[in-house]
Amino acid sequence: MANTATFRIRSVKCRDEMGGRFREKFGNDEIRCAVFSADLRGSTKNSGRVHIYDDFDDGDVKTFNPPKEVVTLDLAGATSEVELGFSVVLIESQLREGDGLKKAWEAFVKIYEESLKDKLEKVQLSVPQARAVALPGYLSRPDAGRFSATGRRGAGMGGRWTVAERGFGRTAMATAVRTAAAGTAVSEQPDSKPIGEKVGDAFIGALVTAVALYSVKFAGAAVSALIDWSKDKFFAPVAIKAKIDASTPVGTVPQNASGVAEFRGHDGIYEMEWDIVVR
Repeated sequence: MANTATFRIRSVKCRDEMGGRFREKFGNDEIRCAVFSADLRGSTKNSGRVHIYDDFDDGDVKTFNPPKEVVTLDLAGATSEVELGFSVVLIESQLREGDGLKKAWEAFVKIYEESLKDKLEKVQLSVPQARAVALPGYLSRPDAGRFSATGRRGAGMGGRWTVAERGFGRTAMATAVRTAAAGTAVSEQPDSKPIGEKVGDAFIGALVTAVALYSVKFAGAAVSALIDWSKDKFFAPVAIKAKIDASTPVGTVPQNASGVAEFRGHDGIYEMEWDIVVR
């Protein structure tokens, strides 16, 4: 049985360098990224600034062999299917550490904590109470039952994810919010459900909701507004959700735990091949 799940970057491809044809003649892209998430004990996780490659031009591919391990989540003793979520931000870096990235991270944490508080209020638990249940390992007890969160299979489940920097209008945003709500809401359960499973469901539901809403709320121009004093150029965050089986043999990539994320912004297009390995 796996104890952790690690998000890994297998490769990053530059389909179109940033800045249009004129700018492309005078320099290449210096690409970094950051990955935000939370583990199944309710704690937020931040990869920090991850170095990808300093000299991207059209068609260039940076391949990591072995894959680059970015952020690791505690599975809190889960024994079957769990749903994980990650917000991935691509950065054309001007090497000013801590400025825009810090603000982007703080925004994600705020959305996650608000979502977690809302989920736990429905089972009449505070955040400290829920984490106290999780920390002693109660979530791994047999009577905790299966960890499960409802979700829709589609974009974001082993396929492609795209959030365009421009053209994300009100209609598209409203549709995305409705889809996020429908795809991440924790299903209603009877009061007899074990407390460990209620807490596990709340942690999972809060994470996948926060990942979806963060990607919508800070898409496009909102990202620029969030970090308008940073010289770094941020692509709109991409939401990645993956349902994995915690009983998968350690050291392997579970079914549906891989895909390609697409980033568009600043007249550039990048693709990131990723997977999740359990240990």
